[in-house]
Amino acid sequence: MMANVERNAGDAIRARAPHVLNVYQETRDTVLEGGIVERDLKDLCARYLAEDREVLAALEDQRLTERERAAVAWADAIAWHSEAADDELWRELHRAFTEPELVELGYSIAIILGQQHWLATHGVIEHV
Repeated sequence: MMANVERNAGDAIRARAPHVLNVYQETRDTVLEGGIVERDLKDLCARYLAEDREVLAALEDQRLTERERAAVAWADAIAWHSEAADDELWRELHRAFTEPELVELGYSIAIILGQQHWLATHGVIEHV
């Protein structure tokens, strides 16, 4: 998900409160890197949230699969446009994902977004 520098720097900060580091490591292992939703899809959402030019271009050029487009739409709604979580988006999400997958993906998007902002406040990454 994150580059090793970001991961190591973030873990060094988290280690100042060992219980926080332990909980984050469990989340990383069981949700961000593991779980029922493929990691590539979670990485795509992380890159979208970081406004990665390649991902934005792929989205604009319609080069993403239906499942990838749904995941990015879910990330967009969670991060910036909660009003977009209308009936149409829910239908699209349910065509592409099961309920457990939506919960896991939504949770991973929330953690990723929070971590990006948190790491930016510590100067580990550029502001997102």
